[in-house]
Amino acid sequence: MGAISTQVVIVGAGPVGLTLALDLAQRGIKVCVLEQGSEAQAGDAKCNTVSARTMETFRHLGVADKVRAAGLPDDYPTDAIFTDGFGGTEITRIKLPSRNERMQSNSRSAPGFLDSNWLTPEPVVRLSQYFLNPILYQYAKTFPNISLMPQVIFRKYETTECGVHVTGDSIADGKSIELEASYLVGCDGAHSAVRKQMGVNLIGDDQLGRTRSTLIRCPQIRDLYEGRPAWMNWISNSKVSGVCIAIDGKELWLLHRNVPAQAPDFDALDADQSIRDLVGVADLQWEVIQHVDWTARRLVAERFRVGNVFIEGDAAHIWIPMAGYGMNAGIADAMNLSWMIAAVLLGHASPSILDAHEKERHPITEQVSRLAMAKALEYASRNTEKDVPREEVAKIVYEINAPQFVCEGLNFGYFYDDSPLILYDTEIPPSYDMGSATPSTAPGCRLPHFWLSAKDSIYDLLGPYYSLLQLNGRKMDSLFKYAFDVGRMPLTVIDAEVEASYFRHDFLLVRADQHICWRGNALPDDMTAVVETLTHRSA
Repeated sequence: MGAISTQVVIVGAGPVGLTLALDLAQRGIKVCVLEQGSEAQAGDAKCNTVSARTMETFRHLGVADKVRAAGLPDDYPTDAIFTDGFGGTEITRIKLPSRNERMQSNSRSAPGFLDSNWLTPEPVVRLSQYFLNPILYQYAKTFPNISLMPQVIFRKYETTECGVHVTGDSIADGKSIELEASYLVGCDGAHSAVRKQMGVNLIGDDQLGRTRSTLIRCPQIRDLYEGRPAWMNWISNSKVSGVCIAIDGKELWLLHRNVPAQAPDFDALDADQSIRDLVGVADLQWEVIQHVDWTARRLVAERFRVGNVFIEGDAAHIWIPMAGYGMNAGIADAMNLSWMIAAVLLGHASPSILDAHEKERHPITEQVSRLAMAKALEYASRNTEKDVPREEVAKIVYEINAPQFVCEGLNFGYFYDDSPLILYDTEIPPSYDMGSATPSTAPGCRLPHFWLSAKDSIYDLLGPYYSLLQLNGRKMDSLFKYAFDVGRMPLTVIDAEVEASYFRHDFLLVRADQHICWRGNALPDDMTAVVETLTHRSA
């Protein structure tokens, strides 16, 4: 049997790899996804937040409603509480909505919660990857240009004149599988085989704490709440510290138990007794669904690309799970890369456009890594303060942790400030931190969201590559379209009315990943140069 011919090979069918496959497929690109797990295998339960920015991606892909409807029951709150155990003393509570509390009849976010005023059509969803992965996998199966290849282990790749030759082994029969493609993307996790063959090292801190994580089936826990239940329970007592997370709001729970720093190994913290100590029930009974021991790290790959081979998600960056942003950052990687690869393969841009991917994403992953680490260090330092009144402890815990559960900055604040695909002006984008962001139309920033009608988002109209927004009745689309047609790059034109004060320009050019690449009140002096910058190709 000869090599399978495709355009892009993706290694890893987790949320990052599947998101990349779905976006490429919807752009008309042929994709093969190699996954060493089985088709029926559930996702890893460790990630339990689908960020607003990721939900915007899923809205674009046509799967947001399925994702939002999964996991917790409609009436189950997504509160985070800090306590010494179930039925014990509650130190503080970060109140966050259930699905019923969240969504109004017009599909807008209901007022009264910390993130109610976010500029997004898709609020955050507290859904475990345990449920998310099967949703994305089944959706990917509906696309004829996505070939899902479960139980195939990636072995190696070789560079060819046309791209890459990829070799994998079938777990079922041991036979070798050969593939020819233009590009290979490793979305194969922290121990990425693709990254290792690329010869790319991870740089940073590789020992920041150890955790025993167990997904269990235990209906008994749900009955321990005396009042309003919580999605995430941060527990610290004299025996153990850790987190208990509601996965389905009924019987599935994920329990993280922190291994003491002085312990010689993971087994020094008894796997079963630590669960009973965390929950606070001596005769607790459960069934283990998944278990993993893991070490917290803060690492970023030296490079995200070697030739026609890329790495995304945990293969490229690993950090402590503050704010639950690991998977979500990987999906942002995928959406940044996808439209660029498609533009090259479909003849809309030069291959050199791909240089922008690492130029844009590498600094962002380092920024996010530092923010997550800083928040963890702040929590650790202030958590050791002695003789602090209980009311002050509650205030401290709330102030430190609210930003990681309501992380507006990580969702909407980051910007690309040194990209070869962005035409900058003199305005410097506003700074951001984990919990806050300032809307801006400065080139490099995310287009601030606004509604066009009761249910129509501006993001729903963005085109597959570049979009020209003509605001408040101003028009010059014929000149833009001519220049883009000459440059063989599709342009979508959108007329919109917007009142927000930070929209101070009549025209905005916006990329498929929602980032602004130019703005102005008149036609650029050299439209040909603009298109050449955005396509990296002479007209």
